[in-house]
Amino acid sequence: MPWWAWIGVPLVAWLASRLFVTALGVIASTTLGRAEIGLDQAVPRALNLLGSWDTTWYLDIARRGYAFDVGQVGEVFTNVAFFPLMPIVMWAALAVGLNPFWVALLVSNAMFLVALVALYHLTRERFGQAMAVRATWVLALAPPAVAASMAYTEGLALGLAVLAGYLAWKGRFGWAGSVAAIAVLTRPTGVLAVVPVVMLAWYATGPGRRERLLKAMVPAGVVMVAFLGYMQFRQGAWSLPLQAQAAWGRGQLGVGLLSLLPHDVGQALGGLLGGDLIGSRDLLGKETIAELSGLSVGDWSSVLRDVLFGVLYVFLFARLWRHEGGLRSPWVMYAFLVLVVPLSSGSVTSLARLGLLAYPLAWPMAEWLGDGGPARRRWTAVAALVVIALMVAQLATQSP
Repeated sequence: MPWWAWIGVPLVAWLASRLFVTALGVIASTTLGRAEIGLDQAVPRALNLLGSWDTTWYLDIARRGYAFDVGQVGEVFTNVAFFPLMPIVMWAALAVGLNPFWVALLVSNAMFLVALVALYHLTRERFGQAMAVRATWVLALAPPAVAASMAYTEGLALGLAVLAGYLAWKGRFGWAGSVAAIAVLTRPTGVLAVVPVVMLAWYATGPGRRERLLKAMVPAGVVMVAFLGYMQFRQGAWSLPLQAQAAWGRGQLGVGLLSLLPHDVGQALGGLLGGDLIGSRDLLGKETIAELSGLSVGDWSSVLRDVLFGVLYVFLFARLWRHEGGLRSPWVMYAFLVLVVPLSSGSVTSLARLGLLAYPLAWPMAEWLGDGGPARRRWTAVAALVVIALMVAQLATQSP
């Protein structure tokens, strides 16, 4: 197969979408000013909105390592909440004298290209060429993929997850398990990349099931144990990354579903309707002074964004469930866990970008676009571009 046939469609989709996002990032950075959170010296002013928010934490870890006040983990922001792969990339850049932000930005965007290429070929082999083209553009123009053009973990996590799934589909379980193991180090939900790999290893025909499962599971298990072991013996507690999530308004898995989620949804509705429906507490659980009109836009707009994307994800997941046969499908199970694990903490904070990792949802969206004809595809593309612009502009006041 010639190289253009292998990478042509994903490359065009990647170039068009990333140029659009980056251009908007430069315009917003120069016109809207700096993001509310402090900006690192490595980030140029023209790209400050693409190097703000969590990027500052990654750069802090790369320079100084994990640091915390033992008694304050979970109560105040601390860098132990972040997994180490992006800080390792930045640390490597510093070690050879390169700007860590530029290297992280390059890696994030490059891994998003890997995600598009892997999704294109996985979709083409499962559903054909036309579906592959649509699914690739769906992922490329997904508004939450703005984060894949930031010095964030979305590009890394998504590229590794889709690549692991594609390699497992091809029956290369050793490689798939190894790629999924690297994904473990991107973020708490990165470990879910191993789910379709294990399920496909189980379903594969022929002898050697035990060997396939070991190849699928062992690398991720070793990496996770190594990381949590480091936290235990070097930092004092293996659970610190999970405990630290509480400072961002995320409760214990399962428990927070009843305690925090109603508040977040009520806050979004209150802001939309011009009032505080459930009291004057912000997303982080700190008391705030309610304004005359209810909550300020900065308090609720990001929650509204994530609630609306959550509704879209549920719609797409229902279609995926029907077409793939329920949770017996590795793709349905993976998408289900990607959405449910963050929600079970009781928070919708950043659900839009966290749900981006549920890449099988690109298939029902691509099918819906195919069923509607050219007009539906044009209007959907226009809507996606508008929402991308809004999400880039929102980076000045709210995290993605």
